[in-house]
Amino acid sequence: MIRFRSEAMLAVCLVCSLLMAACGSDEPTRIGSIMDFTGDLGEYGPPMDDAIHLAAEQLNEAGASIEVISEDGATSDVVAVDAARKLVDVDGVSAIIGPLGSGFTIAVANAVTVPNQVPQISPSATAPSLTVLEDGDFLFRTAPSDAFQGVVLADLASELGYTSAGVLYINNAYGQGLSDQFAESFGALGGTVTSVPHEEGQPSYASELRQAMADSPDVLVAMSYPVSAAVYVREALDSGLADTFLFVDATKSEELLSAVGAADLDGMYGTAPDAIETEDALRFASDYEAAYGRPPGPFVPQSYDAAAIIGLAIVKADSDDSVAIRNALREVAGPPGVEIGPGVDEFKRAIEWIRDGNDVNYQGASGPVDLDGRGDVGGAIGIWKIENGQIVTQRVTTQ
Repeated sequence: MIRFRSEAMLAVCLVCSLLMAACGSDEPTRIGSIMDFTGDLGEYGPPMDDAIHLAAEQLNEAGASIEVISEDGATSDVVAVDAARKLVDVDGVSAIIGPLGSGFTIAVANAVTVPNQVPQISPSATAPSLTVLEDGDFLFRTAPSDAFQGVVLADLASELGYTSAGVLYINNAYGQGLSDQFAESFGALGGTVTSVPHEEGQPSYASELRQAMADSPDVLVAMSYPVSAAVYVREALDSGLADTFLFVDATKSEELLSAVGAADLDGMYGTAPDAIETEDALRFASDYEAAYGRPPGPFVPQSYDAAAIIGLAIVKADSDDSVAIRNALREVAGPPGVEIGPGVDEFKRAIEWIRDGNDVNYQGASGPVDLDGRGDVGGAIGIWKIENGQIVTQRVTTQ
């Protein structure tokens, strides 16, 4: 009797295990999203996260099976690392999108994704230092490096007739990298630069502002997060130290305009990663606005593209194994292969093509997403201007 019961229990356990395995195979593959919903970059995170969810929804409608789990990075490396650990250790995600800032992205890579061999794609980390990070080929990005933005910004400054610039930059990998590239490129054009770092979250930047403007440069370049930049731009205007500014991607901010007063910044220019205007980009913009009632803002197309190539890589790998997904990323985001764009119909075509054993080459909402050997993309930098209280793109430059 005891033997019979043991054999029966064993049989029941075996059946349950098989059923659990079968059910598990139908579960969606989980992707983590670490966006900044709070803190100095809180303006950017929600629209970017929306784009990630839109891509997942469209991929699922097309035949994929993906679930996005979103966490707040809170504009903090400590919070972002904790969020990444939770996503990997508790939620069991197979890939992570984010965080926003370069320093936070590097911290997550070093502490979580690289040691655990989980592919990580940031849609907005632009520091040149990501290119040379020893990441085991697990860190990627869908926005171009500031090695490109710094050149475009220097060209713009020269084009506007500036021969000297004061720079206030946030003291992290992003600010340092962009400041260094701008200084090098502007110097090569005959310009002079005084660069001053600052810490985030100060009530006043009067001391740093005086240092940056000590030689009365033609323009003050704001390379900071929006909340901090709004403080010192207002201080510069009120003190008379500066009334001419150049802005960058992190200061392409509606909240900064509101905090400072858009009328005082009318006519000012800036640069930021942008989307190449293609049929694919226009289709994405239409889908995004239909879903969320607003046009895509900074880094939104790049966020969608990050989710899209992870989703297609999951289909290509036919697995939720993180290494297999990493190995498939370049196979779906670069030549050769049939070109596929964003949207449900295009994803359906891509999934059918992949499952038939063929190659695809995803052409993104931001432009081609051809990942090179270091996980970088080419991309585009837009030159924008503040006109009548609105941020208006003037033109887009591609690498």
